[in-house]
Amino acid sequence: MEPSQSAATVESPSEIVAHIDQKAVRLSALLRDIDNHPIALNSELRDRLDEVLEMLGCRVAATRALLRQAATPELSRAGSSA
Repeated sequence: MEPSQSAATVESPSEIVAHIDQKAVRLSALLRDIDNHPIALNSELRDRLDEVLEMLGCRVAATRALLRQAATPELSRAGSSA
């Protein structure tokens, strides 16, 4: 993980999602390049790359869900009080 640039800097949820999406796009481009110019990877490394992609996808989905929840707090409160 990259260290935070400043402890005083607080990113908004939408900035966090945008940052994660940007990293996902960069990773996707790198993987596309590997597909277009195959290199020999052992199965263990390929499995680890698949795990990283899965974790990244989960993180993006969870962050987006939290962002949607933060955008509609009155719906969350209404559902929890019922």
